[in-house]
Formats: sequence, C-alpha cells, structure tokens
Amino acid sequence: MKTKIILLTLLLCITLKVSSQDGYTVKKDSLQSDVLKQNRKISIFLPEGYEAKDAKFPVLYVLDADGRDQHIVPTARFLSVNNKMPKAIVVGVFNIDRNHDFLPDSSQAATTGGGADNFVQFFRKELIPYINKNFKTEPFNVLIGHSYGGVFVMHALLNDPDLFDAYIAIDPSFWYKKEMQVKSAQIEFQKNKNWNKPIFISGRDGGGMKGMGITSMEKLLKSSAPAGLKWKVVAYPNEDHGSVPFKSTYDGLRYIFDTGGNFTVFPMAGILPKGTTSYAFVQNLNPNLRYTTDGTEPTINSPLCKQKIEIKKPCTLKVKSVASNYKNIPAVTCIFSEGEYMSGQRSADNLKSGLKYSYYEGVWDSVPDFSKLTPKKTGTTDKLDLSFALKQDSFGVQFEGYLHITKKDLYYLWIVSDDGSKTYLNNTLLFDNDGLHSADNPVVKLVPLNPGYYPIRIDYFERTGEQSITLGSVTGKKKLQPIPIPKEMLFYKE
Repeated sequence: MKTKIILLTLLLCITLKVSSQDGYTVKKDSLQSDVLKQNRKISIFLPEGYEAKDAKFPVLYVLDADGRDQHIVPTARFLSVNNKMPKAIVVGVFNIDRNHDFLPDSSQAATTGGGADNFVQFFRKELIPYINKNFKTEPFNVLIGHSYGGVFVMHALLNDPDLFDAYIAIDPSFWYKKEMQVKSAQIEFQKNKNWNKPIFISGRDGGGMKGMGITSMEKLLKSSAPAGLKWKVVAYPNEDHGSVPFKSTYDGLRYIFDTGGNFTVFPMAGILPKGTTSYAFVQNLNPNLRYTTDGTEPTINSPLCKQKIEIKKPCTLKVKSVASNYKNIPAVTCIFSEGEYMSGQRSADNLKSGLKYSYYEGVWDSVPDFSKLTPKKTGTTDKLDLSFALKQDSFGVQFEGYLHITKKDLYYLWIVSDDGSKTYLNNTLLFDNDGLHSADNPVVKLVPLNPGYYPIRIDYFERTGEQSITLGSVTGKKKLQPIPIPKEMLFYKE
C-alpha cells in the first residue's frame, strides 16, 4: 500500500505557474496520468475570496480549455458578481487528441475516436481527486463541453451519471456516427441509475438543431427521459457553431445555479423587546422563495415567502430559493434576539449640530485602529459626508458625535459604505461593514431605542475606486422608504 501511495504521488506531479485573469488567480498545472499514459496540462482559475477562511467552491470542468476558458471564466465571474451563481473554481482541460478523448467510437470522420470511456476514468480516478485534494472544493462539479466535447458530456452522463453533479452540452455533435449518442441514450435511460442531475443542451435555431442531431435527442428526452433527470434544450437564432458557446454558457450556468436572483432580506439582525412585534421585509420577491423561523433550512414544504414577514418573538429567520439545481445555496439568515430598549443620555450640554471628524491617510484593507494613528486633519461637518477629504483614495475618517432620538420605537437603522466601516452606538458595535467592497448592499439592523442622545462613532476607510458612506433609517408603514439620517438628528459636543 505504501509503494502504491508513493507511486500515485509521483504520477500526480505538478508544475505551477501563477498569474491573474478577470479577477481570478490562474495556476498553470500539469498531471501525469497513469490512466491516459500522458502528461495532461490544466489551468485552475481561483476566484476572488478564495483565501477566505473555510471558503469552499463548486468546480466547473471545461473541455477545450485553449478556447473555452476565454469566455467561461469571465461569464462565471459576471454571474457571481451579480448573485446569479456562487463563486466557482474553473478547471480548464487542454487537448492532446480531442477526437480520441471525446468520442466513444471511431469513424471515417474521426479515425482516432474511441477513448471516451478512458477519459471518463481519467476524471474519476485522477483529475477530480487531485483537484479536491489540493484546492478548496465543495462536492458539486459541472462538466462543460462544446461540439465533440458536448458528445463527451452526454457520454459521461449516460455511462457515469454520478461523476458530475450537472452537465452543459453546447451545440453537441449528436449527428456523429448516425446519431449513435441518441441510440445509446435510448438504451441507458432504461437502466436504474441516479438520474437526479440537470443537463443543459444548446444548439442553433433552424436547420442547425436537426443537422447536429439535437432535435432527435430532444424528441427522445420528451418521450423517454428517466424520472429525476432535469433537462433543458435551447435553440439560439442568428448564431453559428463558433458563436453559440457564449450565450449557452451564460444560460447553462443560470439554469444550474439559479440562486433566486438578487432578493434581499432586512433587517439582517435585530433586538426584539418582550411583547413587541416587528417585520422582516423581502425585496425582489420571487415565487421560489421559502422561509422558516426556527433556524432550519427552508425546503419546498416551507411557507411561501411574503414581502412582509411578521416577527412575533425572538427567532432565527431563514429565506432561500428552493428551485435551484444547486443545493448548496446558503439561506439568507436573520437573527432576532430578545432584549430591552436601549437608553441614551436624557440631555447633553454644549451640543452643536453636526459631527466631529478626524481625517487620516494610509492604505488599508480593513478599518484600522485610529487610536494608534495621527490625524492629518480634524474638523466638523454638518452631516455624514466626505467632502473634506484631501484625496480620493487611501484615506480614513473617524466620525464622532451624538444621535438624537425623540420617540420610543423600534428603529430600522442601516449603513452603506464604500469601502469598509464600523459603527458604534452607546459605545457598542452596531454595524460591522468592514472590508473592501462597493456600496451596493446596506447592512440593516432592528434597534429598540428610548428617547435620548446616543453617543455614536463611525470608523471608515477608503482604498481605491468610488468612495461613500451613508447612515440611515427606514420610515413609513405602508410604503417603506430608506432615508439618510437627517442632519437635525446629529450633534457633537464642543
């Protein structure tokens, strides 16, 4: 056994070259395959946030890496940035003899074909275990192939459906050898296998669908697809065999990784005094959203999500889309804890309208400890803004003052900042919005407040790009309106 392990280690020798592309860290690698008796080159694209503690990512395995990487990598990044799919590792597999590897049999059109079964074993025994061992993967793998690569995608699904969790076949050459893949599917679909997998098949509208044999495969799927198999066939107009992969990749990844869209839930956390009732609000509601209030993961049997969810007692609210083929989507979690109304100072002397600020310069990836730094500039501002900044990038600000509350109530307070910020109310951390990010997503919290003057401190930093910071509240009963905290509520002591 020891000799076998040493031999396997030697076979899986690597040569790493690291670069970057489209927000990804790219590792050029190679694998000495015992199954294929070849050294196979691969590229591994690691997404932004890969280094985060406990991070794990699904993996996209891409055939024809020398051409397909160019559009699949930026497409996956675009979708993840827009919350349409999770961040993913992309593994590009380069060709040596694509006809041999992708095709289950040879023909006059491809005399070297016939190595598809062996190529399946390469993935199962060597490549996937190697990627899982050396990178932060989660157990969800997608296979993407175009043309003959689409034939291999279907071959893998039919002969070893558990090898991947989802499949994308782009304009597959099902015409090959008198539609042998369609005939093979007809036989395999009758067998008892784990068909609970999604496959997305694309083609070109019109004669392209029939000429590629996709029409025959679609007809078979309609009549004989096994229970559990999730499939979708899409025909694109005004595309050719070379251009259709771009749209196919976008739609295929959307089909597999539908995360429920850009829905948001607020507040993300809150304090609920005994005997009070509040609400959580869902924006961009869609019919696939379900929720629970007992901390369990929502399922198809959980209550259908509403725009306004009543919170009658402390609980853990979870909201999730249950329609996705990708089952590892984390639910949006909001924690409501039991607590009392906070109290500020009943009165404060020598107050003036606005906030004090201390302005610093430096390069940070997170909010620094301003108490250990010397400010470049100090002053006052009548509202929370950055008009006094001496630079557009690489600076930080500490705002200090009081927030004046005139009415006892449950307040939905929020902050949005680009880049990071931390907000303290009554000398207690209220919002942790630290790190490098845009101002797209506010952090919202439900806070029960008595009338009074509350000491407030906001630590903020800007590294590069846009810069902004806004503290606000939500008003209105019928139509909720997020508004910035008016300057009439902000004070500082001379």
